[in-house]
Amino acid sequence: DASTGDIATMRWSGDYSATLVGEEPCQPGETRLCYRLALQAVRKGVTYQRVELWLARQRHEPVRAQLYVQSDKLAKTAHFELDASRSQVDAMVLIDQLGQQRQTRIRYLQRKERTVPEEWLNPMFLARSPVLE
Repeated sequence: DASTGDIATMRWSGDYSATLVGEEPCQPGETRLCYRLALQAVRKGVTYQRVELWLARQRHEPVRAQLYVQSDKLAKTAHFELDASRSQVDAMVLIDQLGQQRQTRIRYLQRKERTVPEEWLNPMFLARSPVLE
């Protein structure tokens, strides 16, 4: 249930402006504190109009996020899992808040910077081509 915007075209640094809301628990009922950021879209065509993001205070890694669509409805929540060294995100779990709470787990197996053809960012192309190199 992940959309192209969830995994292929979402760039927080380029697509959103951020405001520090304050510090609050990373998860409800937890004592560990996170920075809470309010991200507002600065570019048309982004999947989510705004994002509420919780970052761990020490290393600034993402802990969780709430993703809101244009109508300001909460569409999805995201929870981030870090690798053993806690230096990068290993997986992201998306939970659909508009439907039946379905979960999608996205694992990042390897990272390599590269330029991809524009058609790869088209959802119809991705639906027809499940395996991409």
